[in-house]
Amino acid sequence: MSYGTMSEDLPEDTTIITTLTAEQAEALAQREGSLHLNRLTAITNEVAKALAQHEGDLYLNRLTTLSDEAAKALAQHKGDLHLNRLTTLSDEACKVLSQHAGDLYLGSLTTLSEDAVQALAQHKGGLGLGGLTTLSEEAGRALAQNKGGLYLDGLTTLSHEAAEAIGQHAGELSLEGLTTLSAEAAGALAHHDGTLFLNGLTTLTDEAAKALAKHANGLSLNGLTTLSDEAAEAFAQHKHWLQLCGLTTVSDKAARALARHEGRLHLGGLMTLSDEVARALAQHKGELYLSGLTTLSDEAAEAFAQHQNWLSLGGLTTLSDKAARALAQHKGSVYLIGLTTLSDEAARALIANPQVSMPTKFEREQAPSGIAGDLHRKS
Repeated sequence: MSYGTMSEDLPEDTTIITTLTAEQAEALAQREGSLHLNRLTAITNEVAKALAQHEGDLYLNRLTTLSDEAAKALAQHKGDLHLNRLTTLSDEACKVLSQHAGDLYLGSLTTLSEDAVQALAQHKGGLGLGGLTTLSEEAGRALAQNKGGLYLDGLTTLSHEAAEAIGQHAGELSLEGLTTLSAEAAGALAHHDGTLFLNGLTTLTDEAAKALAKHANGLSLNGLTTLSDEAAEAFAQHKHWLQLCGLTTVSDKAARALARHEGRLHLGGLMTLSDEVARALAQHKGELYLSGLTTLSDEAAEAFAQHQNWLSLGGLTTLSDKAARALAQHKGSVYLIGLTTLSDEAARALIANPQVSMPTKFEREQAPSGIAGDLHRKS
């Protein structure tokens, strides 16, 4: 597919472009926003130099090879750079790309030389190396020097020694490919200073849970489908936000334990919950996210009315009058944006509380005709 050299000859939808001349690349570089050029399978050095002038994110995820000269050019690019199909990259190319100022994603590199790892570790932005399936202690120690987010989602195993090394990294750390984690490795990762994403874990021993609970920053464990009461007791000691959105049920005892957690708590996988669990979770002092709930009993609503922080119930599509009146008494913000049907009485009760977020259609329905017209014009 070929185009003229003037910018107006280029399609607005850049995702369909399969070839580019240097002149066309110069024209595209002037556009605002992200450039998605994921059908380009090859670029010349001149095209790389032109595209490097673009000031937004640049997606070149179909390229499988990149010359050192093209890498040197793209290193001057100021936005995020996505090169997730590159299967090989020379040490020299890694060295120059380490100077790139935005996030750098190299998701298909399965092996890197020691020199390449040392070079990329100096990169100041986020670094995505999702193609790596193993991590040596030496590579972990080098990559821990990276100053941005570190995304190693291809790792399927992590030794205690490698965990100790990578645990020295400061910043967001994503290890989504891990499906199991030893207690020793968990203890090492607990020293990590930044948000930790371990959403690939489907099970976690109580010993590993106790170790991870000592992590002092945000912790995401959305792959867990079950949580023992002992693990819940451990996570009650965790001091930052905690995501457990893979859980579809929690025991009464686990709910009481999690309610003692002092940070933001995400339990978005719960689609139903007993009144006893609701009463327990309502004691939680931080922000509480239960956006997976599709129904809520009157008793559960009365329990949550006592909760005094942000409460997200965005999955609810309707509420009884009694439940609505109860939630209208909640002292913090309540997120009910998923509601589709309410009685007039329920809508009026919720609208009376300015901290309740709900679809504006209910405000229009309850407003006098003149005010409704104003609401319609403002929306």
